[in-house]
Amino acid sequence: MELSIGLPDGLLMSAGDGTELTLYEADHTTVRRRIDCSVLDGARISDIVWSHKLSAVVAAVPQRHQLFRWDAHTDSLQEWGGTGEPGRRDGKVAQAKFAATVSITEAGDGTLWFVDRDTSSLRCLVVDTDRPDGDPHVVTVVGRHGAGYLDGPAADAKFDHPEDLQILYDGSVVVADTGNHALRHVDRTDREVTTIYGGPEQRADELGDEDVVLDAPTRVTVADSHLWVVDRNGRHLVEPRYV
Repeated sequence: MELSIGLPDGLLMSAGDGTELTLYEADHTTVRRRIDCSVLDGARISDIVWSHKLSAVVAAVPQRHQLFRWDAHTDSLQEWGGTGEPGRRDGKVAQAKFAATVSITEAGDGTLWFVDRDTSSLRCLVVDTDRPDGDPHVVTVVGRHGAGYLDGPAADAKFDHPEDLQILYDGSVVVADTGNHALRHVDRTDREVTTIYGGPEQRADELGDEDVVLDAPTRVTVADSHLWVVDRNGRHLVEPRYV
């Protein structure tokens, strides 16, 4: 799957198969320049996002347990978040620890949300535009108690090796909880986690003919107000049970 995102002025940034970054003109065909990604030393990019608050592309590289950054004034990808040592440590982005960050996206308020697969956690990166450098800080929202399956307050809830996330139109977060064969919903206001589809106890004989039994979902997307999920059996339109 090719990774690409739109940038200001209609430009396109593509990560191809995860081994390179290419900046395209507004026609999305003509190459403006190729970005030096030698800092990755062969590691693959799993996801990229344009941060409006940082005016930069942020790339997640799970093999390196780090986030990398490219901005419009450079031609190279640079180390930005994480020490490179796997773990879960919050705080300033450069000193934080990540563990296989596989998906990252930006909410409407400029907060970057991401999932760390190896610590089964949902985390966010808050940027303070009142500070000259944005003073980006990492905060763990779900996943302080290891892998598992538990709904309820975010501080107590558990995921099992999630692979993807999506910000919904109301600002809440949906996570593809791969190990639990479920879609999980995180309300950003009350910080409550609920299972909205699937789950480790789902049974095919208890579902209707139109229902889908999720099998290790790895991707969740929103298109035209519909929720789509990709799992081992393909791509499915699902009707979540929530709000």
